[in-house]
Amino acid sequence: MFSVGETLQRARLEQELDVATVSARTKINTKYLEAIEADDRSSLPSSFFYRSFVQQYARALSVDTREIDAEIDRLLSADAPLPLPGQDNTTRKEVPPVVWSSRFQRSKIYASIAVFILMLVACSGIYGWWYQGRSTAAARIDSSSPMAVVAPVQESLPPVQTAAPQAESPPAETPSPQQPPMLAAKVLLDLMAREETWLSVSADGKPVFSGILAANQSKTVASKEYAKMLVGNAAGLEVRLNGKLLAPLGRRGQVLIVVFTPDNFQVVSPAKESIPLATF
Repeated sequence: MFSVGETLQRARLEQELDVATVSARTKINTKYLEAIEADDRSSLPSSFFYRSFVQQYARALSVDTREIDAEIDRLLSADAPLPLPGQDNTTRKEVPPVVWSSRFQRSKIYASIAVFILMLVACSGIYGWWYQGRSTAAARIDSSSPMAVVAPVQESLPPVQTAAPQAESPPAETPSPQQPPMLAAKVLLDLMAREETWLSVSADGKPVFSGILAANQSKTVASKEYAKMLVGNAAGLEVRLNGKLLAPLGRRGQVLIVVFTPDNFQVVSPAKESIPLATF
């Protein structure tokens, strides 16, 4: 059994590299690289990021990852799975049911019955007033003629009037239907997971989605100005920007922050972000 951190640290020192240089190559924060060398997995956001960062670190130093992957599998299988960002495993507290007294229940039932009766009486009064007013108006109209006979008012359709043929006029323009919000968006992202991938997306600064996309699962995001995405497996996500398929954003297991605009997109270094990766 060997230490993953000691193996990577020894390879880095043999190549006479400092942590800052490796951070610039891998785009991984120096504090995470130092935690990996110290075998301090609790300082990383989750086991998913631990595995991804170790693999990127090893590839940057040209270290064979087969033994390292086997050791990571052994370590992670012995531990309880750590939650991904956005997933909360906090135990829900059971709230005791509210028990109402029998006297309160009876009072509530009586009050409901009284309100229902009052509503029926009010509706009946309003209908009677309306019907009486309509009958009185019809009687006054019929009594205006000396030969009038009071009869119930019957509604009839207006007579059909025929008019002389006129020159054909151009059809009136019909107003176009209101454009759907999806068509009005300037940035339209179609995301398809080729394999299980964690990501977090915001549109115009507002969070839209944060979680895991299973293989062949898709997500569509629309924004007016820009969209921002943190992806935990760059090669596992297929991205279309405004209908155009983009080249793979990065390598398998690589963590990237990508900003999309109506005409282009840009990969932002996580080390330059002002917020931690886990709270993106």
